[in-house]
Amino acid sequence: MKLSVIIVNYNVRAYLEQCLTTVEAALKGLDGDVFVVDNLSTDGSVEMVRSKFPKVKLMANTENVGFSRANNQAIRASNAEHVVLLNPDTVVGEDVFRKVITFLDEHPRAGGLGVKMIDGTGSFLPESKRGLPTPAVAFYKIIGLTRLFPHSRIFGRYHLGHLPENEAAPIEILSGACMFLRKRTLDEVGLLDESFFMYGEDIDLSYRITLGGYENWYLPEVRIIHYKGESTKKSSVNYVFVFYNAMAIFAQKHFTRRRMNLFGLLINGSIYLSAAGAIVMRFLRRALLPMLDWAAIVGSLWLIRNFFGEGPIGLDRVWHFALFATGGLLGSAVCGAYDVPVKLANILKGATLTAIGVLVYDLFHPTTPIDPFDAIGLIAAMIIAQISVRLLLHSAKLKPYSLRSLDLKRVLAIGGAEENKHALALLWQTHFGLGRQKQMSIEQGQALDAASEIRREVRRHSIDEVVFCAKDLPWARIIDLMEQLRTTGVLFKIAQPTREFIIGPNSIESLNDLFIMERYAVHSSAARRSKRIMDLALAFFFAITWPITLLIVRDRANFVRNWWAVVCRRISWVGYGPIQERPLKLPSIRPGVLDPLVGQDAQVPLLVQRANITYAKDYSAWTDLTYVFRGIQELGREPGGGTSSTSLPLTTSQVGS
Repeated sequence: MKLSVIIVNYNVRAYLEQCLTTVEAALKGLDGDVFVVDNLSTDGSVEMVRSKFPKVKLMANTENVGFSRANNQAIRASNAEHVVLLNPDTVVGEDVFRKVITFLDEHPRAGGLGVKMIDGTGSFLPESKRGLPTPAVAFYKIIGLTRLFPHSRIFGRYHLGHLPENEAAPIEILSGACMFLRKRTLDEVGLLDESFFMYGEDIDLSYRITLGGYENWYLPEVRIIHYKGESTKKSSVNYVFVFYNAMAIFAQKHFTRRRMNLFGLLINGSIYLSAAGAIVMRFLRRALLPMLDWAAIVGSLWLIRNFFGEGPIGLDRVWHFALFATGGLLGSAVCGAYDVPVKLANILKGATLTAIGVLVYDLFHPTTPIDPFDAIGLIAAMIIAQISVRLLLHSAKLKPYSLRSLDLKRVLAIGGAEENKHALALLWQTHFGLGRQKQMSIEQGQALDAASEIRREVRRHSIDEVVFCAKDLPWARIIDLMEQLRTTGVLFKIAQPTREFIIGPNSIESLNDLFIMERYAVHSSAARRSKRIMDLALAFFFAITWPITLLIVRDRANFVRNWWAVVCRRISWVGYGPIQERPLKLPSIRPGVLDPLVGQDAQVPLLVQRANITYAKDYSAWTDLTYVFRGIQELGREPGGGTSSTSLPLTTSQVGS
């Protein structure tokens, strides 16, 4: 046998189905087989493989054994000349396996091979070719020199930035997301080191291949899509600790004591610096708009006072303006001025609430009222400053701050008339309507100038999403077009040949899933805010009526624990009912003490399902209030009778680097 394709899966059913479909097409005419090793998925992955891909050799583990051990299970069972370790969140073209096998046959010293990977936006993934992370290379990456000088032979060595993106070359480290290996080489240097649970195992094996006298190659004429793991984001603190711990294992195994001590210092420094950086960046992403608003409001107040007031003002008044601006921002936040998509009406609501707050203050503090000129100036400054900031961000074409409604996406479908029609119909239902709907034929998608024509259509109609119909277009063609169109800024999606779902970089859309209209759903920005306010308001009410409440609830001790958990935002007073099945996708919310079935039989699955759907799609804070006072005696029960999330997991943890 020539090739064994090995895929380790964990809770990515839809991505796995797409990957297996592309692998099946790429293996046509080749002597090969496919192994899927499942690490105890709970999303129906195993059942899907058994029913839709009966020829696949399935290994269903009864525990999550990690990436290395799972791959080794299949490698030992394979009798092929070559194996490829492939992540389930990848898409391979029809010619991928043939080209790689031809190259390996022509280069007997090649023990391993990596290909050019692009992400779901068509952008090149630099981890397609990597250098050995020696202490010096790691140091340059940690302090940012790699980012500043990505193409330097010295500072850019982590991703071998000096090597051209589109030229084949020997490299040091392969990516575990798509790793072609010669079986004879593995017999000599050993399999994946099972002390690595996730990350680092590809670095270790690649290094051992070179130590064994073989070469690792980068072959850019072969391209695949790699959507990349969703569970451990590169900017998350969790990713930082997991990744650098893997680096520590690698260093301890391969470096001398002196180099290991130096590397250990670098790793510890990296963990704290990267973790701090991740926290700071997360804060800045959330605080950018409020910070700009605050500065603009203070500036506007200063200008208003200078030009329409008493003339030049001192520093003490600026501090006064800063306090006013802070109060105005709180009013804006409560009214949804920082929700996405941006709505200018929420700014007016925030200004109105602030004005009411000023009047209330004057009512209760008649001896120290707010200067009417300052009050009017604050309201005017809030409206002028916040609208100006948003218009500026909108003009800069920053999508999170676009003023155009994102409810109605503008979509271009590329494929046959029948497939285009079905894809657009599916998107219309999952999006609750679409904006402009444009189509291109199979012939247009296959034409030599297809990328240029698609680019013109995107510009002409301000397209948000481009959907490729995989039943009509070859997988290799889809990959090629995505790479050529990477600078357009559109979202690429692939409509599956089975017509069951459409896959994008961070989304899976299917009629089997419940996509709830954002503006009314329990997971909308406004709903999350009002739900949190209601939770805190009820907690405050229970605190001031403590003696009476404790007489009513059944389990007093657990009620006190629940009260504190609500205040700390770990749970909510109301959540979903107990979910025994997962036929639909519901928005993620925190576990609730009570559920929509207060006082009713929660053992009837259909009743639970309907109650949860109604709660999710027509949420109101007053609904929570009703449920709480209806079931006040049960506020001491264990929270989480339902679940915090019934969504199909989009994670690819434990499936590769």
